[in-house]
Amino acid sequence: MSDIDTKEDFGNEQFFKSEIILENNRVLLRPLKIEDLTSLVEISFSDRLWEYGRRVKSKDDVKEYIKTCLSWRDQERNYPLVIIDKFSNKVAGISQYGSVDFLQKRIEIGWTWLGEAWQGTGINYFVKHLMLKYCFDKQIRRVQFMVDAANHRSASSLKKLGASYEGLLRNYSIQSYGPSNGFYVYSIIDDEWEAINKSLLETYEIIT
Repeated sequence: MSDIDTKEDFGNEQFFKSEIILENNRVLLRPLKIEDLTSLVEISFSDRLWEYGRRVKSKDDVKEYIKTCLSWRDQERNYPLVIIDKFSNKVAGISQYGSVDFLQKRIEIGWTWLGEAWQGTGINYFVKHLMLKYCFDKQIRRVQFMVDAANHRSASSLKKLGASYEGLLRNYSIQSYGPSNGFYVYSIIDDEWEAINKSLLETYEIIT
């Protein structure tokens, strides 16, 4: 199920004020809260986990990370969602909407991380399906993904998802893990969604 409102006047302000709840047979996505601190601390400390993301080494680091994510929502910059694994009823990670522009009908999905116990399990495809379905139900025309050029695992995952490679943004940013040589850009557009949706539903036996 999902928070669906396909009114033509739905825009950025309504999006960031809404309480997005998305669910299928494997995961539940809901807005990030400061109360998620304890659950996130339990899965946050791993060098591999943060190889291409924000460095956290203590409970205070995780708390600061959560506060940053919540401030992004207040600024209408990003909308952070907690990923809950319904099999274990545990918090598995975070994913976010960003670069939101309902006027131009485009949005970005990213800033995603999963605890090590969920990496390589396929749970990410259940997450991405829910987030994509929400976008295209809202009449979004373009969903964008960006991944560090050195992050081959995430790039491979996006290809498997069905996203189209668009190019490399060289020397795009300086991250908490250091200067990036560039970010690959992928996208899925509305004309492609029907086929991708069908493939994901069948491949992963997703039930919404």
